[in-house]
Amino acid sequence: MMAFVKGAMNVKKISKWFWVWNLDQEKAFLEEKAREGLILNRVGLGRYNFEEGEPQDLVYQMDFKGFDRKMSESEYLQLYQDAGWTLAGRLGSWYYFSQESSEGQDLGLFNDNASKAAVYKRILGFLLLTGFPMYYQLIFSFPNLSSSSFEFPNFYFFFRIFLSLVAVLHLVAMLKILCMYRRTLRDIKE
Repeated sequence: MMAFVKGAMNVKKISKWFWVWNLDQEKAFLEEKAREGLILNRVGLGRYNFEEGEPQDLVYQMDFKGFDRKMSESEYLQLYQDAGWTLAGRLGSWYYFSQESSEGQDLGLFNDNASKAAVYKRILGFLLLTGFPMYYQLIFSFPNLSSSSFEFPNFYFFFRIFLSLVAVLHLVAMLKILCMYRRTLRDIKE
């Protein structure tokens, strides 16, 4: 699907879904699009906006800032800008950076296991904090609702089913990230 925006610049929108544990696949997807002449300029939930232009050999990296209060957003962005990275897009606490590829030079933001572990730890902290209200509802509030509210036409029936499905997805995400975190920590020790 093609759309036109201000300045007569062609923008191509692509819908594609990546899970948090598929960062390498998402990175490869964005780099492939840059080689096709589609440069990322905006990120949405399962949606990418690309500017059409000349094919480029770009390296993309994603970082999850989370609730890091050690530095302001401007300091955070300045840190990457000083290292030669350009902010390509942002989705919540996820920042997408790009940089021209350089032969023989590793441009990865997280090219060592300690920095990868730190990102996984921030993601786990965020998931734990955001999941707490949901798990509280499932464990404490739902059992105290009247049993008749679980009957089919009642709103609580659908709400319980929906919240249970979201909790399962949330738990799967936490377990996958926890496994990645532990594997990265194990690799640091070796």
